[in-house]
Amino acid sequence: MKKKDERKELEMKCINEYEHWRNLYRYGGQDPFYEDGINLDLTRNHIISYKRDMEKLDYFPEIYNKELPPEIDSKYMARADEIRAHAKKSFEIYKADENYQFLVKHRNDISSDDARDIRLTNVINYVDGLLMFILSDDLVGMRRHERPQIYQESFIKCREKLEKLLTEEKPDEPEKLGQLSIFDFI
Repeated sequence: MKKKDERKELEMKCINEYEHWRNLYRYGGQDPFYEDGINLDLTRNHIISYKRDMEKLDYFPEIYNKELPPEIDSKYMARADEIRAHAKKSFEIYKADENYQFLVKHRNDISSDDARDIRLTNVINYVDGLLMFILSDDLVGMRRHERPQIYQESFIKCREKLEKLLTEEKPDEPEKLGQLSIFDFI
């Protein structure tokens, strides 16, 4: 790659990282495991790295002189109040969802092996998990539920599997084999 192209590419990457940092600070990210503060720090480090690379190339465009974004607390979350409100609304939507209610009502109507195979407990626990996120003010966990339709699709798919299991005819179970006890003869 030509040195001029390399310089321009480096400059564009740095510009994009500043823009990414600004958007992340204002609107937050979608990271399902980490707070926005962690990702803001990572983005800031990218900017520092690009500026060091510019120094190595003896290249100092306008973006090089731009002030670094400030360091942000690692626990920082953009839109915290909005995330909390969405989580509470999602929780209410889940509890009112007829497919979720069906799953809860019939959770004990199938064997534990069948429940495991269709991931019934996992799907039901989405709602309990969200409640725990709300009660512990876990914004990262609550943010995963900002679009409740994703989890509602899981309710639908799991219900279809559960209904199929409930309507299947079960073959007569064979007698259990094993050692007899004295009480088997009484």
